[in-house]
Amino acid sequence: MAGIIGYGVYIPRYRIEQKEAAIPWGSWAGGEKSVCGTDEDIVTMAAEATDNAMKHAGIDPAQIGAIYIGTASSPYIEQYVTPILAETLGLPAETTMIDYSGSLNALANALLGCLDAIAAKRIKCGLVIGAENRATAPGTEGDANFGAGAVAMVISAAGAIADFEGLHTYSTFFLDRWRSVKDSWVSNLNDYRFDREYGYQKHVAEACKGLLEKLGKKAQDYTYAVFAQPDERIPSLPAKDLGIQKDRLAPGIASTLGDLGSCSTFISLAGVLDKAKPDETILLASYGSGASNAMSLVVRNGITRKRKQLIPLEKYINRKQCITYTSYVRAREQLKRAPY
Repeated sequence: MAGIIGYGVYIPRYRIEQKEAAIPWGSWAGGEKSVCGTDEDIVTMAAEATDNAMKHAGIDPAQIGAIYIGTASSPYIEQYVTPILAETLGLPAETTMIDYSGSLNALANALLGCLDAIAAKRIKCGLVIGAENRATAPGTEGDANFGAGAVAMVISAAGAIADFEGLHTYSTFFLDRWRSVKDSWVSNLNDYRFDREYGYQKHVAEACKGLLEKLGKKAQDYTYAVFAQPDERIPSLPAKDLGIQKDRLAPGIASTLGDLGSCSTFISLAGVLDKAKPDETILLASYGSGASNAMSLVVRNGITRKRKQLIPLEKYINRKQCITYTSYVRAREQLKRAPY
């Protein structure tokens, strides 16, 4: 099976304290979240992450046979984002270009599409990108905790720094978050306990159990467990079901960057790969809209050598400038000056 030969992330410089967005509306939230500047959107963030991933992979763009993006934040209803990114790389018009959307599981599905194309020998090398800056409204839950960021992975059957050795999907008709065409922002269930237990916890745990059964492994066999992070506490729920100790869970990023949507799992994976050693193993599971994709990865020897070309996640986390909630809503054009 194919693996990751290079990866890169991008996190905007700007942060707001989550409590600043919550307190004016009679609520509370801890930590910080990353937010886009006035000249940033998912396309600019995706382009930055892609540039970092291509440099880390050390390959020529001409080797990319397909480009995929997964996002729940596309600015278009009827238009692809991938051709814009392909243009920045100078890829030919014959390159496969596919957008995955409609779910916080979109990026994981985009990765599966790339792996399938390589397995079918339609392409030798693919680029998988995720970027999020989800629509929200003042006073909503997402206003306080939806973060912004991007991640890109170059996937190939040769030269991997981390190989995918198994995959398993668990999907049901479970509705927890949604945004219809007529909606300007995301809606979600008000029963958070039901959402956590029957949505996130059940689907992540079942996807992992199915994968482990396929591979004949136990969850305790893995060095790291990387699960989606809507918040930093929730990954411990499926971890408990699977018998995974908390010290095996990937370091939390939600209290620093917020809920990064479909990118959450894979930006967290980038943080783990930044420090992982050869032969260590990673159990990964995405989640969104009643679906989870579980994946098993093995870290390879080349990871240490390639770190010279890497911009680590930690550098982006530490590179920050805090702004006020007022500046944030003005940048999102949710607060406008009255006409003279």
